[in-house]
Amino acid sequence: MLKATIKMISAIAVILALSLASGCSLNLVSDYDRASQQQMMKLMQKIDGFYLHMQHVDVPKRQYSHYASSYLNIEVEVNALLQRQKVRALNELTTKQVEILLQLWQQGRKAHQDQNSISDFIIKRRRSEYQRVLLAMIRGEKSKAP
Repeated sequence: MLKATIKMISAIAVILALSLASGCSLNLVSDYDRASQQQMMKLMQKIDGFYLHMQHVDVPKRQYSHYASSYLNIEVEVNALLQRQKVRALNELTTKQVEILLQLWQQGRKAHQDQNSISDFIIKRRRSEYQRVLLAMIRGEKSKAP
């Protein structure tokens, strides 16, 4: 009787262990960082304001030189966000997202510089791109909250 009970308990333990091992995966992510989330929201507001302002200027007056300092200031803020993410443990996904944001920003700046103008269509597209990227980052950070 004791052997049968031990066998039964062992079998149940093995089945339970296999079920848990196959049904669960452990993903380690960084802790929630309110300051990062606020920094992302502030950056989204600045980028959106940058393009909204530009959209209200006549196309012939949208030379790169009028916006160079704003491009630089926003790039500095994106870089600051990137450095903040790099020092956080287990934060590879958010770091990668900020790196993508930085690449998009630099490509957009270079395109504006090369063409020395920017169309309403491109402004609309860029606003949408940045909103998507930043909202994904903000939601990702929010999902880490306790």
